[in-house]
Amino acid sequence: MMQPMNRMGFLVLSALGLVLPGCARDDTRVAEKIDKLIKQNDEIIDLLKKGGGGPGGGRGSGRPSRPRPSPTEVYAVPLEGAAWTGNKDAKVTIVEAFEFA
Repeated sequence: MMQPMNRMGFLVLSALGLVLPGCARDDTRVAEKIDKLIKQNDEIIDLLKKGGGGPGGGRGSGRPSRPRPSPTEVYAVPLEGAAWTGNKDAKVTIVEAFEFA
């Protein structure tokens, strides 16, 4: 017949033998997730090296350039209410425009 202390030790060891296998970690899912993140990171780095890839792109991304005013065209600029100096009926008006941004 077992003594009570030996019986208790046997029960504890038996319980641990049943519980511990359930605590084992399955690292395959973690490794798959890390591999997926590394692949995504490599793809992002490749896109950045090429100059973008998303909205806004970069140089050489095929995005059309912003339209610029033609230096050969004559543009009418409304001056009503604007500050000015000089002759009101001058043949040439030079407009200096700037923006504080």
